[in-house]
Amino acid sequence: MKTKIVSAVSYFIPRFRDALFILLFFSVLAGGSVLLNTDGDLPRHLLMGRNILETGKPPTTEIFSYPYAGREYVPHEWLAGVIFYLSWLVFDLNGVVVLAGTLIGAAFLLIFIQSYLNSRELLLSFLLVLLGAVVTSIHWLARPHLFTMVFLAIWLILIDRLARGKQNRIGIFPLVMLFWANIHAEYIVGFLVLLAYLAGCGWSYLIERNTGALATLRSLLVIFLLSFIVSLVNPAGLKAWTTVAGYINNEYLMSRITETQQPDFLDTDSLPLLGLLVISGIVIAGNRTRFTPVDIFLITGFGLMCVISARNAHLFGVTAPLVLSRGLNGIRVPKSIKNVEAMIARLEAHARGGPIPVIISLLAGLFFLAHPQIGSHNRFDPAVFPVDAVQWLGENPQTGQMFNAFDWGGYILFHLWPSQQVFIESQTDTTGDLTRMYETVVTLDEGWGKIFDQYDIRLVLIPPDWTLASELKNQGWVVTYKDATAVILVEK
Repeated sequence: MKTKIVSAVSYFIPRFRDALFILLFFSVLAGGSVLLNTDGDLPRHLLMGRNILETGKPPTTEIFSYPYAGREYVPHEWLAGVIFYLSWLVFDLNGVVVLAGTLIGAAFLLIFIQSYLNSRELLLSFLLVLLGAVVTSIHWLARPHLFTMVFLAIWLILIDRLARGKQNRIGIFPLVMLFWANIHAEYIVGFLVLLAYLAGCGWSYLIERNTGALATLRSLLVIFLLSFIVSLVNPAGLKAWTTVAGYINNEYLMSRITETQQPDFLDTDSLPLLGLLVISGIVIAGNRTRFTPVDIFLITGFGLMCVISARNAHLFGVTAPLVLSRGLNGIRVPKSIKNVEAMIARLEAHARGGPIPVIISLLAGLFFLAHPQIGSHNRFDPAVFPVDAVQWLGENPQTGQMFNAFDWGGYILFHLWPSQQVFIESQTDTTGDLTRMYETVVTLDEGWGKIFDQYDIRLVLIPPDWTLASELKNQGWVVTYKDATAVILVEK
């Protein structure tokens, strides 16, 4: 009887890698409120998903922002919106938090599994991957880049296995790219990884005279071509590439986005990134012979990307642990670490549950959030979004076009569209024209009144402490609603 009980319990014992997933999953759940309220993108993605499910197709013309109404629109993240909306439809915002936790946990679970296979150093691989996860935590937001973290992990593992001759199923790469290209614009990162491998293998063949690299080069070129062709299978075709490239190269827009600025390494939030960069340099410099030219290109390339722009930290946090793990193989470690690893190995020898502990964790997470005193925190914060003001507008519809705060556009649309369009929201402007007009108005720069006249703006929803609110009141606009977060003004 005792043996049967022990055998049954073994199915619920998590493996070490399962423990990593569970740790990250519940860390995300614990920060659900921050995940939902740090920026205004999520409501816009939810609306896009709802619209696609209702109409049966992604929109290809602008339907949310009236200054751009009818203009060509590239829905490069449409599939992410559908998935976010389905999670919201089933479990409300708790479902979005669970989805985010699952994606983050899955990305680093995959990286840890491959890192351990590369190094056979359990604790060192765990700590390295955990540091990578902490680096990405500054971008633990409910946005489509969470999907990119998973796709990047899969992409890196597949290409690495192909380059090392462990698999040659080229057809899986276009399949991954098909989903990636329709879920987030950072699918371009997959091609940057391919370029790093092409450069590294080219170096090995031309400089190091490694003739074995030639076959890998051919396979990578085929993968690059097939993946590019498949990336065009999206609602906008080639314009998805040109739009994203134009947006990234737009210096004006990049200068207006906080997360695209260089990281401030004096800020405590950036210290994990600095630590991983330093560790990367030390490990590679101290074990140069264990790293291939591909490894150097990957670390250097993604390292420079996140130094130039803090928004790329999540890419480096996923890539660096996997690359660095190859330098851990055979490294000398203290006997105490080896003893801990041996103890973990003995425990894992009795773990027979496979995915069961992870599934139990997901269910426990949903149950955890179902508690009214816990799950209720996963809401759009009235101190961040104009929750009460939008509810008032829903009950008291106003006439005329609306001017709104940038970060509130998605929230307003999610609750009031299609009866109410907005001036601007987080996904509207890819050229900078609308953002310039927006800045002209909020700074009361010369010609701001002409913009109101041009678009017949008769309704304004902005924070009450903005100078624009005071100026409009001086011009006779009437305050119809006001709270600590938002004020609604209408033209008299």
